[in-house]
Amino acid sequence: MTKIGLEFLENTGGDSEGLSESGIEFFKDRPFAAVAREMGQNSRDARLDADKPVRITFDVLSIKASEFPSIEEFRAAATVCLEKADRPRNEKEKGFFQHAVQVLDASEITVLKIADYNTKGATGPCEEGRPFHTLAKTEGSSTKEDISSGGSFGIGKNAVFALSDIHTAFFSTQYKDENGSDHFLCMGKTLFISHRDKAGKQRRRKGYWGRLQGYMPLDNPKEIPAWMLRETRGTSIFSICMRHNKTDWRYEMAAAIIMNFFCAIEQREMEFEIDKGSIKINRNTLQSMLRDAKILEAVKQLNASEPFEVAKNLHACLIDEKTIISELDVPELGKVRVSVLLRDGLNYTVGIIRNGMYITKSLSHFNEPFKNFPLYRDFSAIIEPVGKGEGEWFKRLEGPRHDDLSAERISDPALREQGQRAFERLAKQIRARLKGLARTEAKSKIELDELSDFFASDQTRQEDDAATETDPKALKPTPVMKSPPKKKTVAAAKSEDEDQPPVDGPGDQPISEKPGDIPGFGEGHGDGEGDGDRDNDPKPKGRPEHARSSCRASAI
Repeated sequence: MTKIGLEFLENTGGDSEGLSESGIEFFKDRPFAAVAREMGQNSRDARLDADKPVRITFDVLSIKASEFPSIEEFRAAATVCLEKADRPRNEKEKGFFQHAVQVLDASEITVLKIADYNTKGATGPCEEGRPFHTLAKTEGSSTKEDISSGGSFGIGKNAVFALSDIHTAFFSTQYKDENGSDHFLCMGKTLFISHRDKAGKQRRRKGYWGRLQGYMPLDNPKEIPAWMLRETRGTSIFSICMRHNKTDWRYEMAAAIIMNFFCAIEQREMEFEIDKGSIKINRNTLQSMLRDAKILEAVKQLNASEPFEVAKNLHACLIDEKTIISELDVPELGKVRVSVLLRDGLNYTVGIIRNGMYITKSLSHFNEPFKNFPLYRDFSAIIEPVGKGEGEWFKRLEGPRHDDLSAERISDPALREQGQRAFERLAKQIRARLKGLARTEAKSKIELDELSDFFASDQTRQEDDAATETDPKALKPTPVMKSPPKKKTVAAAKSEDEDQPPVDGPGDQPISEKPGDIPGFGEGHGDGEGDGDRDNDPKPKGRPEHARSSCRASAI
């Protein structure tokens, strides 16, 4: 009979492995939001029927400890790791395993279940290069059939470990093989620290639950616990001993889903259900969710008000019939779609979207941060690749958080240079397109006529009222009485700059005042930002009342 249980890899080299794992630490700050984003992206990539949306559910399960597979082996492993970590210099590991022992000794185990539907599942068998192997047993790489799919680094699956108080996740999938036959695979993975087991054998930090021989998954549905068994094609992922936050996890996830997938939701490519369907996010509910008080409170708790506002503005661009849609043809890149909505209150919002997921608001690595828009009407603009080839280029440039684009991530020098050149061209074309649609011309005569009411002299006002013309040569400036400037010492000037009382001392030298020494005059005193445009237009004297700074945001 095949043995089933939890076993950690043998540590024949005696390596010392700690608790910290970069892939897990990456998502520790906001684990619920990270799980929503990363699991949503992976499921989107495995879409089965293009005419139906991918559906993803997030539910909390309470499993009796007696029904949890190999619970005693998990408890024993946590205990021996705590004994090793019980040293003054290992407070982090000590605290982690003290809590791990506590939650594993409870009568019930709390599990977050993430399940997707209308997906292909993580196809097997569990061999290198196959999706299930990549999901459960591969680190730092990804296996995707679609060349322009969302995942690039294969680290997104680590978000479920960040959400687990014992760094443990189980994976269960149902898929069809080439002949159309159904198959099941299920296994668990745990990340502790290197340790000696009860038999005194050296073990590594990584352990697997499943068939002990070869650390392989279960493939017989009768051997898979009922709460992990799927009835339809797709994949389920379980975060074991789910971490509890002060905030309501349901609305934290809902906020993250909306900020990242509003485009895919609006286009009926994805829909979500949270807490047994008590929260449903789909095309029919999306607009009301953008105004939901509980979601707005979660956004506040996440300190994500700006990115949520960006999502609202870009969603308006998606649904408004007045949105202007065009395509740019960029050499060495291909076609890129630009959708622009001109409307007050949109705060110059720019968003780059790929595969229905929001990526970033900026092309700062290509000399275009999309920040300054002097004399532009308010707008929101969506930029997205048109085809798979263009999507591949965007994918190459994405960072591991999928929230930035940079050609420096490409290893091949020739390809890196091509990417830099192509996206610099794209940035310039986007700026030109926005300028052509949203830039307004200053109404000089009207503005000067209005300003004359404030700055004209009494004599000029009287003459204007009498419809007379003033001869500029007849105007004489009024002399201004000016006292000689006081001399300052270097130390005194420095003290004033530092907002401290001046200190006199030996060696202080007098300095003179001149226009270049006063902030705002001469060269080199500006802040470097300016209100200029990239097209070398004259710098405007002022901004119309509707001009505002661009909205800054980042993906969660």
